[in-house]
Amino acid sequence: MNTNVTKTINVPTPTLTKYEQLYSKYSQTLTCPCKHISINYERFLSIEYTLHQVCSSIFIKDKWISHNDVILHDLYTNNDPRIVVSYAFQALGAFCELIENTINNSLIQFNSQQYITASVAPSELFQSQAQSFIDQFKLSTTNNFLLSLNMIRKTTQGNAFLSGQLTNYYLTLINGSVSSTSISYSNCNCHLSNTCVNQLSFYKNNSGNVTLLNVPGFYIGCYVIEALLQSTLQCFYDKTCIDHLQVYLTTASPMNVTALDSSLPSQYSEDSTIKNLLNSLMIEEWNLTQFYDQYYDECQPIECTYNVKTRNNVIYIVTTMFGIIGGLITVLKLVVPRVVKFIRKKRSQLSLSNVVPTVPPPTDEHKLKNQKISIRLNVLLLILSITILLLYTFLTNVTMTINVPTPTLAKYEQLYSKYSQTLTCPCKHISINYEKFLHIEYTFHQVCTSVFITDEWISYLVISNKTTSANINFRRTGSNAFQALRAFCELVESTINNSLIQYNSQQYITASVASPKLFQSQAQSFINQFISSTTNTFVLSLNTIRNSTHGDSLVSGLLTNYLITIGTSVSNEAIVLTSPVGYSTCNCVLSSRCIAQSSILSSLVNMGYFYIPGFYTGCYVIEALLQSTLECFYDQNCIDQLQLYLTSASSMNVTALNLSLPSQYSEDSTIENLLNNLMVEEWSSTQLYDRYYDECQPVECTYTIQTRNNVIYITTTMFGIIGGLITILSCIVPQVVKFVRKKKELTQPLIGKS
Repeated sequence: MNTNVTKTINVPTPTLTKYEQLYSKYSQTLTCPCKHISINYERFLSIEYTLHQVCSSIFIKDKWISHNDVILHDLYTNNDPRIVVSYAFQALGAFCELIENTINNSLIQFNSQQYITASVAPSELFQSQAQSFIDQFKLSTTNNFLLSLNMIRKTTQGNAFLSGQLTNYYLTLINGSVSSTSISYSNCNCHLSNTCVNQLSFYKNNSGNVTLLNVPGFYIGCYVIEALLQSTLQCFYDKTCIDHLQVYLTTASPMNVTALDSSLPSQYSEDSTIKNLLNSLMIEEWNLTQFYDQYYDECQPIECTYNVKTRNNVIYIVTTMFGIIGGLITVLKLVVPRVVKFIRKKRSQLSLSNVVPTVPPPTDEHKLKNQKISIRLNVLLLILSITILLLYTFLTNVTMTINVPTPTLAKYEQLYSKYSQTLTCPCKHISINYEKFLHIEYTFHQVCTSVFITDEWISYLVISNKTTSANINFRRTGSNAFQALRAFCELVESTINNSLIQYNSQQYITASVASPKLFQSQAQSFINQFISSTTNTFVLSLNTIRNSTHGDSLVSGLLTNYLITIGTSVSNEAIVLTSPVGYSTCNCVLSSRCIAQSSILSSLVNMGYFYIPGFYTGCYVIEALLQSTLECFYDQNCIDQLQLYLTSASSMNVTALNLSLPSQYSEDSTIENLLNNLMVEEWSSTQLYDRYYDECQPVECTYTIQTRNNVIYITTTMFGIIGGLITILSCIVPQVVKFVRKKKELTQPLIGKS
């Protein structure tokens, strides 16, 4: 009775205070199942943010922008800030607005996500997981924004769009024909890179050799946004700089403008670039709140259970003793009468009556006969009943539930191989991040690691690009095409990596251990879904840009979709006109997909044209590239011949793509076909069932088996039944015998009289 026993204590509907008290004492065994196992993040997480002060400043307001808007005839040179300053601040305001919309949209999705726990999560675990959710939200929101922005930037450069401010190409009129020439900034040419910039400066005259003001930290370049990203807000923290700037920006009276406040706490410095700000979503501070009490109320635990080691109490001891005594009585009732019978048999012929000690030995002959019959019938029925019950108990199949505490993986697999139909192993952790047990890797098409997307090759093509206005000439569009191809490789990689971050944070939810076969099937389904959704997202984003580009009739700086001509108005004034370019029977005003095979004309005599197999030029560089193939660049002879026609530069040592490498694509697969598969040659996925099992951490496994009762069970059951049968038969059989004999005795005299 002094033995320690494990006792399970139940506490119904515990309050948070009670739970914390219990957890501080019984954390190892405490479990509190939740009534609601899935809870929206918005119920217990709050995310707020503060944007950089420029997003609430005068510098992005219409009042400032319109005040500094200028008339074109005031312009001097292409790097005069008055050309682009209003557009730069419009772009800055657009970034603030886009970021706010992006965060708010992401918050809506975040708040609707669910935190899944079968039991109350301890405060420390809750805090850790909640912080992980928030960090994941910040990372994915930032990556999604930057990915969309970079896709627009790269496709803009790939298509060589003409800036309306003529900051990347200038137009010249030669013999009545307008041609375009790319602009250079500090030895960097916009045809080669969209990041070329010069410091914004005001000049005294058109020559640009007398500088009136250099605007610190602010740049002009090929595109307004590209220059803005490299600029800082240094000048706009300085009231004097702002006042000087206003003098040269407009002839209107200066505005009373308050500079940005450098004394405000900030994670950025005054010379942080706009790109640096965007890389952090222009956020100064995230205000994050985790409400554990609200989570607990939403979880609404039904009860808490925990185990304690204790000694048996008085009630348990008393009830146990009663049980033991009852069993002993039953056994003794079977054993003692037989012992007595044996002893009395030696002393008297009537010892048979001692089987039922409760009936005193009769002296009447009639009663004695009744008792003999009763006893014999008693014994017969008892033996018959015991035999039937024994056969039934021995032959009947019973369902037995077996519990296996904290099974190892090897033990689970052993059990599953035998008892798969009934085996259940509840998980301690029912939700597990994919990254814990799934790994996805990929291999790109070889072109993404080839010489054809390097600066060396692209620069080589730019050097070879001398004055030419033929739309189908490879010299004119080739460098842009390979810039676009490189951009696709970079964008696809960024898209996949960003999707992987989000994918890895998704949760696999199982209340019980999933079997290896089911796990493999579901894991493969998750991977297929990841590949499909990532591909669809990328293709949808790209197609949106392509369609909006054509819908807006954006003009290529290479003049591949519209020709610019000079006409005369009705008032006899010169006006600029545009006319769409046609390719074969296709017109760029009707379709952006018009193409013609790209060719190159040698400057050498008698060489003629070389048509590049599978490569096209069209309305837009990207549209033509998507319909092109890489077949020429798998052929060393084709590459050598192409270089022969690019005679304006010395030959470059270029090795063709390797046709012998295993690939899911053919050499005549279009770039669009490659992009529809994210340019991936092979996906390599690893499904780690052992790690999943360890994370699931099953508390126990239970299974049922069909079996026959064992000897101990049969013996104990018989003891219990025999005691009851003896009692019942001792009460019923004598009365039945007495009644039957009495009836028989009454009928015999009647027969005699008749």
